[in-house]
Amino acid sequence: MMKHPTILAAATMLIGMASPGIAAEKCSATALSPYEQSVPTFHDHDRMKPQAAGLTGRFSAYTSIVDDQDDDTGDGQPDIRIGPAVVVYELRGVAPSISGNYDEPPVSVDGPSSWYASPELVPLVDAMPGVTQKRIDNSYDGIGTIWNRGHMAMNEHAQRIGFEAACNTHNFWNGSPQAAELNQGPWRHLENYSAAASNKFRSIWVVTGPIYDPATPRLFIGDTGEVPVEVPDAFFKVLIHESPSGTEALAFIFPQPNALGANGKPAPTQNWVKCSGQAPAGFEYNHEPNLVSIADIEQRTGIRFFDGRPNREALISFRAEHLWPVETRYWDSTAQCRGQRFHR
Repeated sequence: MMKHPTILAAATMLIGMASPGIAAEKCSATALSPYEQSVPTFHDHDRMKPQAAGLTGRFSAYTSIVDDQDDDTGDGQPDIRIGPAVVVYELRGVAPSISGNYDEPPVSVDGPSSWYASPELVPLVDAMPGVTQKRIDNSYDGIGTIWNRGHMAMNEHAQRIGFEAACNTHNFWNGSPQAAELNQGPWRHLENYSAAASNKFRSIWVVTGPIYDPATPRLFIGDTGEVPVEVPDAFFKVLIHESPSGTEALAFIFPQPNALGANGKPAPTQNWVKCSGQAPAGFEYNHEPNLVSIADIEQRTGIRFFDGRPNREALISFRAEHLWPVETRYWDSTAQCRGQRFHR
C-alpha cells in the first residue's frame, strides 16, 4: 500500500520514468474502499470545477458531483441517476525518461472485480421504490460485453498520483454506463491524447460527464429489484489549458445512441472500433467531428463553466476546428489504441 501519494507524484514530475516496469498491484476486494479518500497533493482539481447541482465528493485524483433528487428533466419525478453529473481533475504531465519517452509511471493497478460501495450514495438508493438489491454493481452484472462501468476520471490518469488514488477511481462517484466499444475505442484514445497533452503543456484540466436528453426515452440497466442505473445519451469531455497568454479549451460530445434490444435491455445502436480490435486498413481515430462549443454542453447538461470570469462568453462560445497539435514524443510509447500516437 502506498502511504505517500504526494511524494510519488512529485518524484514522477521531477525524475521521469527511468525505472523499469513493476508487477501489477491488485486493489483490495473489500466492499468499501480501505484507502483514504482524499489526501493532499499538488493538484488543484476544483480550479476548473463548473457549477452543477448535487452532492460533491472529493478524491485524491478527482472531484465529482452526483445528481441528487432534483427534477432537471421537469417530468415531476426526481432524476436520481446513481452516477456523476460531472467529474473534474487536474492532470499533471510526467517528465521524460532518459530515452526521451513520456511513458506512464511504473505503477500497474488492477481494479477490484466489484466496484467499491459509496455510503454517501446510499440515501439516493434508499429513495428508489422497489429496490431490494442495493449494491449498484449488481446492475452491471452479466452485461460487460455491452456496457462498461465507464470511468470518467481514467484509472491510468490517477495512477500518476499513486496506487490508492487509482483504486479509488473504481466507485460510482466516477462511473456511468458506457457502451463497451465506445469506452474501449475512441473514448480511450481521447484519454490517451489528454495524457499526451498534459505532458506537452505540463498540466491540463479534464471536465467530463454524461448527457441525458429529456426528449429521448429513459433507458436503464438493472434487473427487477436492482438499482436502475440510467444509460446516458452521450458523454462530454472538456480539456482546458492555461498559459500566460490565456485559457484554451477543447470541448467534445460523443453520442451514445441506444435502444431496447430483443431482450428488453438497452443496446447500443452504433459500432465503434476498440483499441484492441480489428479495424479497416488505414483506420485512424478522428475526434474533430466530435468537437463542439462549451455552450453546447451547457445547453444539454445545465452545467455552467467559467462562472465569474469576465471572458466567460468568449470561452464558452468558441468551437475549435482542430485538436491541439501534440507531437508523438509526448505520447506514452506503450499506449493502447493500436499504437496510434497521433490524432486529427
